Amino acid sequence: MTEADTDTNFERTVSRSADDDRRASRGGITGQVVSMLWNRTENRPRALWRVLGVYVAALVGIFVLPALALAGTELPPSVSSAATNLIAALTGLLVAVGVAKYVDRRPLTDYGLAFGPSWLKDVGAGSVIALAGMAVALPVSLLAGWATVSELFSGGAGANVLPFAVAFGVFTINWAFVAFWEELVFRGLILTSSVEGLRSRWLSDRGAVVAGVVASSLIFTIGHFPGSLGAFGFRMVLGLLFGAAYVWTDSLALPIGLHFLVNFAMNNIYGLSNVAEAAEIVMLIRPAFTGPPQFVQLYGAVNGAAVLCVAALTVGYVLFRNGDLRSRLSSTYLGSE
Repeated sequence: MTEADTDTNFERTVSRSADDDRRASRGGITGQVVSMLWNRTENRPRALWRVLGVYVAALVGIFVLPALALAGTELPPSVSSAATNLIAALTGLLVAVGVAKYVDRRPLTDYGLAFGPSWLKDVGAGSVIALAGMAVALPVSLLAGWATVSELFSGGAGANVLPFAVAFGVFTINWAFVAFWEELVFRGLILTSSVEGLRSRWLSDRGAVVAGVVASSLIFTIGHFPGSLGAFGFRMVLGLLFGAAYVWTDSLALPIGLHFLVNFAMNNIYGLSNVAEAAEIVMLIRPAFTGPPQFVQLYGAVNGAAVLCVAALTVGYVLFRNGDLRSRLSSTYLGSE
């Protein structure tokens, strides 16, 4: 054996020893903890921690930052709500940019923000679908004798409210902010990470998508702090609808349009939230509700049926748009977690 052969064998032995040490390190307690937190294959935190990080950032954006920025101010209800959700929208966008660049290393468009004519078309379609579907609720209550129309073009009551036209416009902007940041956070970021994390040898791509939609909808529902079983179910159905719209189109456009007009229609167009006597909120139609609470309350059967109408119209639009209801959710990391 030559001296060169001896050196080569020594180098191989040292290399194998180093590999053994690395494997032993990864197999120890420290390695197991690191493995729970970090995906070495993808070189980024595991899905659970990405989801939790985004969720905490969203809570800060909607509760902490607006409270600090608006402390001591006495704004009209419409302006206060719009300012709060503007801060939340900016926070959500900054979080998305940071996650895209430093965690996922992918373009922001992968979260469903590929702006363009077709994107705007889907926003418009979602808005029309939600406006039409939620329109079912008020006529049902009126025909059943559970509601009467007390006022049209109602500017709201209170010492600090704006004129109807101004407040109505501000609430329009407010709900646009809400739809943008909630869909970006709960669908674009959380649902995408959930699907990537749930894909495994035991769960197919389709199963991961379904489970991801359910998981993100549950997080979305809990994030709205539902105080009753009815509120929980109502929010959960909305979350499932928005999540399905996202994976069916691989875009946030349709869920943003749906989310925007569901909120706007319930609160300011058809006045369905007036069941809680929201006197300070501007409403195009202000009904007075007198029917059974299980039917006419905000999360009652009538509004729930209207949401199901929105869901049916959404399915029809997606079938017209795509020809089927298959998931089109694309992901650089799908199947790698």
